[in-house]
Amino acid sequence: MKKALMCLTLIFLCQACKEEQETYPSIITEMADAYVNEHGVMFQIETDKGDVYALTNPQKDYKPNSVYRTLSGFVPQGPGTATLYQMKGVHILRDSTAIGHKDPTGILSAWRAGRYINLHLQPKTQGGTHYWGFTVDSVAQGKTWIGLHHKQNSDPLSYTQDLYASIPVDSIKAAQAGDSLIMTVATFNGLKTWTFKK
Repeated sequence: MKKALMCLTLIFLCQACKEEQETYPSIITEMADAYVNEHGVMFQIETDKGDVYALTNPQKDYKPNSVYRTLSGFVPQGPGTATLYQMKGVHILRDSTAIGHKDPTGILSAWRAGRYINLHLQPKTQGGTHYWGFTVDSVAQGKTWIGLHHKQNSDPLSYTQDLYASIPVDSIKAAQAGDSLIMTVATFNGLKTWTFKK
């Protein structure tokens, strides 16, 4: 009798777990621009793929009439709508050629999507302030060499932090449409290079 009860209990538990898994939403995580209206309400996101979603749960208390670069986790709810579940800020990298530093950092990936070159960085930090940007290092025959500007700023190399950053491709003024963008990043294991098209 005890064995039968234990078996039934296990069956119910397994069914409950299965139902819970089936009802839990599958969150899509993508780089996106998040738009804020004149009332400081974040009402819409646009992914790098060009998909636009009105938020079913608008977010309050943001800077009015602004656009935030984000790594957003959301679930589409129908044509053109989505529920936002999580959001992380993404650094917009500006042209820092005049003050360029090339302090090493960790980097997991770099990719071109929509209007941006995106970077998943892993700097080592003890909680200090780092400075980020990009540099234009050379331009010749349809090729523009760009580097990652990173100033460690005397922050000790302690623990690894995940950080996302984006370069708006249109802000690379030295490159023409169709040119090759050759990006070099100084890492703890030497230089890494990626090539994209403007």
